[in-house]
Amino acid sequence: MGLVILGASKATCTQRILATLIEKGVTDYDLKTVDMSVGEHKQPEYLKKQPFGVIPVLEDGDFLLHESRAICYYIASKYADQGVKLLPDAIDLKGNANFQKWASVERDNWDNYASPMVFQKIFKVMRGGSPDPKLLEHYEAGFLPKLDVFEGILAKQQYMGGDEFSLIDVYYLPYTQKLFDAGYGHFITDRPHVKAWWERISRRESWQKVLALP
Repeated sequence: MGLVILGASKATCTQRILATLIEKGVTDYDLKTVDMSVGEHKQPEYLKKQPFGVIPVLEDGDFLLHESRAICYYIASKYADQGVKLLPDAIDLKGNANFQKWASVERDNWDNYASPMVFQKIFKVMRGGSPDPKLLEHYEAGFLPKLDVFEGILAKQQYMGGDEFSLIDVYYLPYTQKLFDAGYGHFITDRPHVKAWWERISRRESWQKVLALP
């Protein structure tokens, strides 16, 4: 039995998983759409699998896993011997410590700013609300100096986790794409090394296939 992903092809966190599956050459999986517009993610049966009532969830036989980065890590580990190498070898202590470091950097210094900005400019509007200017100003002001640090990092290495494309870069894909959709593309393109990194990862076949999904 293959993997089952409960999510939605246009949802950011599901896209992160789909990109990982494609990079690893995994084809034996089933994406089952959870229709959030009618509240499927809040139904008792779904809440047994994801108690916070959000997507996605992975099912691998009787094993359940939620949180998109954890799911990506599981997939990259389970299929370590096929597709693109996305993780350090299991016995590489220093490599794995560095992986965890760069994973924390993504969550703490990028996603913690990009995600609420995208929510205000896109998802809140989709739900009939209006962006909060004060919140946007707060997150924009916090993100800009972080981006300058990323510019310095990427002046010394090709990718966010080092000189090779890795799962760390996959983590960045959905919300960086959404920054452009939200009108923040200049945050990326104004910084030459960040721009070059984004062009390298966003042009990958895996991400283009994810974006093309209906």
